[in-house]
Amino acid sequence: MLFCSPKPKHEALPEGGASVFPSRSRRLRFSAARMVAASLAAFAWAAPIGAQESAPAAPTQKALPQQLRSLGAMGTELVIEVYHADETIANAAIDAAIAEIARIEDMMTSWRDSPLTRMNEHAGQGWYDVPRPLARLLARGLAVAELTNGAFDPTFASAGKLWDFKADPPKVPTAEQVREALRTVGFNAVQIDLEQNRVKLPEGYRVGLGGIAKGYGVDRAMQVLMEHSIEHAMVNAGGDLKVLGQKQGQPWRIAVRHPRAKERIIAMVPLANTCIVTSGDYERFFLLDGQRYHHILDPRTGFPAQGAISATVIAPDAAFADALATAMVVMGPKAGLPILEKLPRVEGLIIDLEGQVHATTGLQARVQKPAQETSEYPADGDSKATGDPHAVR
Repeated sequence: MLFCSPKPKHEALPEGGASVFPSRSRRLRFSAARMVAASLAAFAWAAPIGAQESAPAAPTQKALPQQLRSLGAMGTELVIEVYHADETIANAAIDAAIAEIARIEDMMTSWRDSPLTRMNEHAGQGWYDVPRPLARLLARGLAVAELTNGAFDPTFASAGKLWDFKADPPKVPTAEQVREALRTVGFNAVQIDLEQNRVKLPEGYRVGLGGIAKGYGVDRAMQVLMEHSIEHAMVNAGGDLKVLGQKQGQPWRIAVRHPRAKERIIAMVPLANTCIVTSGDYERFFLLDGQRYHHILDPRTGFPAQGAISATVIAPDAAFADALATAMVVMGPKAGLPILEKLPRVEGLIIDLEGQVHATTGLQARVQKPAQETSEYPADGDSKATGDPHAVR
C-alpha cells in the first residue's frame, strides 16, 4: 500500500503544500528538481505500495459513522466522505472543506471574473499583484513544466482559447490560427515574484490552471478536514482523489477503470494518506469526421495530445499528481514513465493509444490483465467511459 503519513497536528502544512520556492533578485528562477523535492519533503517517510501487506496487522478499529456529501464544484462532481464518531464535527468539517474549494475556484477559475482572469488581462503591462496561493500554485505549475520539458505548461491557455468543446456543431481551429496562438505559449516567459506575490506576463500571454487547480482544491479541502480533527476521509473531485487514514479499519481500495471499457478494472490499489489522479481524452471531447478531439492539449503543438488515452498518477500531493497526469497524456509511456520512475513516492499507469497498459515499477504487480488478452476496445461513438475513472471499494 502506498502510505504517506500526514504531518503532526501541531505542524500544519502551509497553504499550497510544503513547497519552498527559492527566488533570486525577487524574480523567480527555480530548479524543477529542487521544487519537486521540496513539494514532497513533508512525506519523506512514505512507504512503497505493498508495504501494508507485510506490516503487522493494525488493531481492530471500531466502525465509525459515515458522513457523505456530493455536489458540483470546479466543473465536476465533488464527493467528500468522512468517518468520525461525532456527526456534528464531521458535518462542520465537510462544510468548511466545501467552502475552501469554493474559495479556490473563485480565485483560479478561467470561466468568469477572477484574480486569474484579471492577471491575464494585465499581460504586457508589467508586474501584477495576485493572491499568494495563486502565485505559489503558478510557480509549482512552472516547475512541472520544466520537469516535463513543456508537456505541462500553464501558458497553454493562449492556444486553448481557440478550442470550444461544447460548441454545436464542433469546430477545429485552422493550422494558421494555432500557429499564431503558439507565439504566446511558453512557460519560460513567465516571471513570478514570490516575495511580493506578483506575476509578470508578456503581452498576449494567458495562464490557465485547469491541469493543476482541481488537485490543489482537493489538497486544501483535505487540509481543512484535518484541521477539524478528521482522521479518516476521502475527497474526490472527478478523478482527483485524496484519502486520509482508513475506511472502517481497512485501507482505501481504489480501482482504476479502463477509459475505453469502464467495466474493466486496470488496477486495484490500497492507499492511505495519499492521492490518485487520472486524466484522459474521455473527459471533454468531440468527434468530427471520425477523429476524436479532446481537451488535453499538447502545449507544443496547440492540438489535442496524441501521447496516451489516459494517465493515472499516485503521489502525496494532488496538485502535483494532477499536473503530472496531464503531462503524461501528452508525453505517452515511452517519454513519460522514465520521469515518473525517477520521482520519489510517485507511481503511475499510462494507457497508450492502442489501449495497452504501461506501469511504473511499483505498480506493475497491481495491473490486472483482462480475461482474454486483446487490444480491441469499443470504437469512438460506440462506447465511452463516463463519470469517475476510479471506483472506491
